[in-house]
Amino acid sequence: MLMGARVAPLSFSVRRGAGRPTIAWMHSALEAALQDVEPLVADRGWARPPLATIAAAERLLKLVDLAHRPPAIQANRDGTISFDWEAADVGWLTLTLDDQGHLTHGAVLDEDEFAQTETFGDELPDWAGTLLQRLLAAGH
Repeated sequence: MLMGARVAPLSFSVRRGAGRPTIAWMHSALEAALQDVEPLVADRGWARPPLATIAAAERLLKLVDLAHRPPAIQANRDGTISFDWEAADVGWLTLTLDDQGHLTHGAVLDEDEFAQTETFGDELPDWAGTLLQRLLAAGH
């Protein structure tokens, strides 16, 4: 490798197979969020999201209706990845994934506050799905 050259390990997605996950392709919005965090990883000691978190983020992106209203995606200081939706005066919803298989959601909808952590596998947990549907039904 050339001195000072940067390797971009983030332009792909996680594929499950035998052994450890491998990366093959990545959703462009997730890739952008991971690229945005790289300077913070290098300069400020932020945690790079682990492969398990990236794989969970890919699964979540496949489960939510991106055509209706795509979320803002952000890699966080602790290595989690968050997905944020807003609906004008109605409220907001944040879904956050970690490498332990958890999806944490926080929301304020019509002045009601919600917060919960659920196990995340191959389907959107019921409560998170209900909150997302409620927010998206409210419009922009």
